[in-house]
Amino acid sequence: MKQLWVGTSTSNPTAMSFSHRDQSTAEDAWMQAGALDLPIIPDDVIAKHRPLIVLAAHPDDEALGAASLLARAGEWNCQVTILLFTAGENSHPYSRTHSRLQLGQSRLREFELALATLGGELSSRFLALPDGALPEFRDQIVDEIMREVARSAGPVTLVAPYSQDGHGDHEAVGSAALEAGRRSRTVVLEYPIWFWHWAASTDPRWRSWRFLPDPVCFDRQALFACYQSQIASLSDRPGDEAVLGTSHLKHFDRGGDTFAISDFRPRTATKADKSAFEERRHLYDAHTASAVFDGVHEARADPWSVWNSEYELAKRENLLGHLPSHSFDHILEIGCSIGALSHDLAECSAKVTAIDASREALKKAERLRLRASEKIDFVYATVPFDWPEGRFDCVVLSETGFYLTRSQLLRTMERIDETTSSRFVLVLCHWKGEISDWPLDADEVHDTCLRFWPRKELEFHTDAGSYRLDIVTVEKNIDPDSARGLG
Repeated sequence: MKQLWVGTSTSNPTAMSFSHRDQSTAEDAWMQAGALDLPIIPDDVIAKHRPLIVLAAHPDDEALGAASLLARAGEWNCQVTILLFTAGENSHPYSRTHSRLQLGQSRLREFELALATLGGELSSRFLALPDGALPEFRDQIVDEIMREVARSAGPVTLVAPYSQDGHGDHEAVGSAALEAGRRSRTVVLEYPIWFWHWAASTDPRWRSWRFLPDPVCFDRQALFACYQSQIASLSDRPGDEAVLGTSHLKHFDRGGDTFAISDFRPRTATKADKSAFEERRHLYDAHTASAVFDGVHEARADPWSVWNSEYELAKRENLLGHLPSHSFDHILEIGCSIGALSHDLAECSAKVTAIDASREALKKAERLRLRASEKIDFVYATVPFDWPEGRFDCVVLSETGFYLTRSQLLRTMERIDETTSSRFVLVLCHWKGEISDWPLDADEVHDTCLRFWPRKELEFHTDAGSYRLDIVTVEKNIDPDSARGLG
């Protein structure tokens, strides 16, 4: 597994970031909650005698999340192809004894050993994408999956890391698999890995998942032992610690695999089908934001009535009235829509860079330029994949964090950290109502962001009305020993 960006991991559902070094949710908690009582995968879900395409972001994903399925492929007479997207070369970024090249070579050897241990007719294809950067290659990942689907004769089953696993690489591959599943109208099985580590057993998502028992006499421990670079320390030197701790490995010794199932096969929709679809987990995130919000802004000139609604006017007045300064050098506004707040911020700063994922919104923002417009640069960018140039002393994230997964939000925080001055103002403002089609809500966004910078001074906070507003002055910790990158 790739080592993860440090955050906090607790049973609190608003704790969105985590580290492999955090205490893992106890396996006993999952057992008591009924993780072993999930229904068995129905017989008609996996197409017997048909190809299985198993996707792995890193060597060992397949062993942790899909071992039972791979071990059963022979009895099902399924041809199996494993697409491995990275060598996992960044698993120990602070190692002083192993280079990334050495780690990648070692992990690929372990991968081949694991496939040999599983036996059967397993083929693999290595894509050699960079470990830790898969969200930036999502379109290419979709293309590679579709290319493999096209090579297969007839129906296939796609198997991928969970698209809400909390790890950017896993989520990129998982969401790409869902997109490919929709396009090819097939079944997608998602296997959780880090979810068991950071999530609370009270999280409702896993209740709809299904279980696939191990075949008789299957030795999971022998399979895990193939990945010595992950389950054991590389050496006794700092930075060489094991990535997969004993408590985390317990989650994969339940005698089977657990899958979230998305069935995109064509069929006549029943009333029950429609109801189940409405209850599905959120499938939209930063990858779909551009298309979604282009449509929103094409349909209505001012989708949220930002220029005249009492809610928007009062919210902007409150935000601007509590800024600790009205003489910033450069403000970054993330998610500017048609530019109402951008113009107000221009009265407080020498320059404003206002970004949005919708080209249609930015066209309208350009047409609505006011007197302060020469201070504003409207820039098309989808965070966290795109980022504007500049050094910012104030960042405003307003009504936009909803649309990011936890890993996308964390990557956005990293980008902010990289492009702000050592002392800067962070403004967070989001509606508190239910968000039905997107990953996060206001509290999840704000709590995650505020945890990212431990050294900060609260300037203003309110959540008494229909929105939550937090304004803080951040003192960035530039000590390299406290960097957030783990392995």
